[in-house]
Amino acid sequence: MTLYQLGEEYLRQADDLKNVISVCSTQRNSLCGIALFELNSKIATLKEMERDTRIIGKTLTHYYSGNTCKKVYHPHRFD
Repeated sequence: MTLYQLGEEYLRQADDLKNVISVCSTQRNSLCGIALFELNSKIATLKEMERDTRIIGKTLTHYYSGNTCKKVYHPHRFD
């Protein structure tokens, strides 16, 4: 498996997590109290997982392209 293929798999998993988040979000209206608190905690965790998975997927798919999405900071270098 190449890095690009692995990145694509991460992006597919991120899409799956996004679908789970949307399903959980629709259940919010029918809950209250502790159940709503627990569901909101679950959704927050899933959102973090989706974000991290998507970042890894994008990084892997663009690993060899030379384009970085963010600045690389090297505090120990003086130019």
